[in-house]
Amino acid sequence: MTGADADTGLARERTALSWRRTAIAAMANGALLSKVTVAGGTGWKPTGLVPLCGVVTLLLVAAAAFLRGRALQHGRHDGAQPLIAAVSAAVAAVGLAVVVMAATHAV
Repeated sequence: MTGADADTGLARERTALSWRRTAIAAMANGALLSKVTVAGGTGWKPTGLVPLCGVVTLLLVAAAAFLRGRALQHGRHDGAQPLIAAVSAAVAAVGLAVVVMAATHAV
């Protein structure tokens, strides 16, 4: 019996659960970030737009993670690379915006 034949689907299950945990974490962080943004009174100033972009990005990450986990649960393994690349690019863009905002605005 080879390694591919011995797979009982547990790896797929663990990966799907990992994507689900990622979705939950992204939603929780997005909710906390939006609460801090609203409570901080940053509004539509440039310092308030970066957290709002972060919230939108986290919601998109949550949706992508949910859809990927659901696809894995149904046995669909194709199409992961573009999704992961898009999520990575979105998170990197928000991270870069935070660094630029921190560097240009004195606290």
